[in-house]
Amino acid sequence: MMKVHWWSCVLGLLCMPAEVILGLGTAFQSPSSISFMRVNSSAEITCSTSLKNPMGLYVYRQFHSEKNIVYLDLMEFSITKNTIYNTFTGRLHVTPAKTVTNDHHGFTFQLSLLGLEDTNLYYCEWLYTDTQFNKRQVASNGTIIIIKEGGPEEQCKNPILDLILICSSIGAFTVILLIFIIVLIMRCKRYKKKFRPAVPPPRPPRPQHICPHHHHPYLVTSVSTDINMDVNMDVR
Repeated sequence: MMKVHWWSCVLGLLCMPAEVILGLGTAFQSPSSISFMRVNSSAEITCSTSLKNPMGLYVYRQFHSEKNIVYLDLMEFSITKNTIYNTFTGRLHVTPAKTVTNDHHGFTFQLSLLGLEDTNLYYCEWLYTDTQFNKRQVASNGTIIIIKEGGPEEQCKNPILDLILICSSIGAFTVILLIFIIVLIMRCKRYKKKFRPAVPPPRPPRPQHICPHHHHPYLVTSVSTDINMDVNMDVR
């Protein structure tokens, strides 16, 4: 939708200089308003003029590298030769206009099998010779054609459907997140109830260090000898 509005604003502004030329009253084009068309649909543009003896008629598109669409070589408003460019071959049908007045003549161009790339400003340019036999051109006001994938009703419904889808997705995600948090909390509580601290295994008794007894045979013998000697002296 934003792209469509952007195209409408830009193309509308660029049409303003063409409307000044329209005030000359020598070239006209219809429809002059913006048209919203579906993909693969058809659109009609009618180019008319009050020139008495135009030499030819071009139909251009403003915003494209290949601007030419068709050229009609005219003689008293009869097509003696026409050139349709490759992009519109098989998609363009030209007929004499039926809606112009007696003092105007023109042609109707039917563009069929429209695609998104056909969104553009289309305008007509008439060739003629002035009183001094110089070639001149006069362009008519442009017709803006905007192609979009869906019709107006579908385009209006799409934002509502998108909003409902987004809200539903957010709601579903929130519910799933809450369920996950609740399950996680319940599992944590159950784990705390069943949790028992682990008792470390008893340590093995440490071996006692026993100091060995040292015998001194020579010392004992010596002491015993002294005692015996003392005893013997007393006896004597």
